[in-house]
Amino acid sequence: MKLQQLKYLCTIVDEDYSITKAAAKLHASQPGVSKQLRMLEDELKTKLLVRRRNRVIALTEGAQVILPTARRILKEAETLKQLLVDAGDPAKGQLVIATTHVHARYTLKPIFRRFRAKYPRVAIHLLQGNPGQIAHWVSTGEADLGLGTTPIDLAPGLVSIPCFRMHHCVITPPKHPLLKQHRPTLKAIAHYPLISAGVRSRLENLIADRFASHGLRPNIVMHALDLETIKQYVQLHFGIAVVPTISVSGPGNNGLRMVNIDHLFEPTIASLIVQDDMPTRRYVKDFIDMVAPRKNSARQIRDVARVVPPG
Repeated sequence: MKLQQLKYLCTIVDEDYSITKAAAKLHASQPGVSKQLRMLEDELKTKLLVRRRNRVIALTEGAQVILPTARRILKEAETLKQLLVDAGDPAKGQLVIATTHVHARYTLKPIFRRFRAKYPRVAIHLLQGNPGQIAHWVSTGEADLGLGTTPIDLAPGLVSIPCFRMHHCVITPPKHPLLKQHRPTLKAIAHYPLISAGVRSRLENLIADRFASHGLRPNIVMHALDLETIKQYVQLHFGIAVVPTISVSGPGNNGLRMVNIDHLFEPTIASLIVQDDMPTRRYVKDFIDMVAPRKNSARQIRDVARVVPPG
């Protein structure tokens, strides 16, 4: 059995069972990939792929059982190589982080500055996705760690480290009527046109669920895919928006005003997601400490940004 054969099997799964796509990703020929997989089946004395009309359409039950172990073997082989590299030069390598757009755009910027100052020869690679994708990338070893909202169904072998609270606020143009209210109600917010994040996004679901729990339906007039676009259209008076406070807590937001809604929307917890049994390189450990200092616990989670209501 060869590591190459296990890699071929995992890549076919990752490429939706397309041998053509898997071969292209692996820089190998299709016949070569097929041959190696048949050799793996012969050695294991079991079929691994369900084929129909010369196309792979699924894994057999046996292959589904061994797939997590195959991924772990490949990850450990890569870790072994990296440990040898670290032994010769512990301050050089790469750090693959899976995260959401919000954390990539806002939360991680100051942390990356500190990390780069300490490890200038470590290349940072970002994978952006939703919480489910983030957990998957960490589980398969495609990412060293993830940062996002912890999925409810966290896969076996993964652990989450609570890092900080993410508060939300309402943003409006200057002189908006909502700014006159010290503690606005959901009903008051629902009265105004609302710009929302992309359909089925975590933020969209958070807003919809909160309004629905009070029997309210927000007047959504626009959906936008990213927070910077939402902010621009709020400045153009298209509507107001509920956004993570950190997205408007820095410079460059002069055309916006923030309204505290901590009494309406509880903060969400951002967590690091890591494998619980993999050797960790020194600079990965340092990065984890930068995001989630060891003094933090589930009861001592810091707030990354918060709107202070006027006194």
